[in-house]
Amino acid sequence: MEPISQTKLFLEISAILTGFTKTELKATGMLESYYNTIQKNTDKQDIDYFFVDVYALLNDKSYKPEQIEDILASQYLADSAYNGLAKNIIILWYTGNWGSEVISSASYIQGLMWNAAHTHPPGAKQPGYGSWAELPLTVKNS
Repeated sequence: MEPISQTKLFLEISAILTGFTKTELKATGMLESYYNTIQKNTDKQDIDYFFVDVYALLNDKSYKPEQIEDILASQYLADSAYNGLAKNIIILWYTGNWGSEVISSASYIQGLMWNAAHTHPPGAKQPGYGSWAELPLTVKNS
């Protein structure tokens, strides 16, 4: 499998694993950095088997999207499956960390956890002067 196709596959599987769209993930600007991070920190054999199996799963037209999500949850998220690669990809996108290592200052700022919590990364993206007087969006809408 060529590296370029693995990057596209990484984006596809990341979108399914995180629940964010491919466009949202690309907009973080972290795709290449995160792909390189898994290449650097994961056994090559685990990565190759993971992407071969993910490619087969995503291209099997007999599965509906919900079935693919169920298969991923039951067969790919265990620590023993591909050395925990699927779980580590989720944590990487949400926190910008690989294990206890922060990938970069940009990964901290672009972590999906901030969007999921409808907040901002302290010390990095300020919501603006006086914003603390406003209710969070989720409170306003409920």
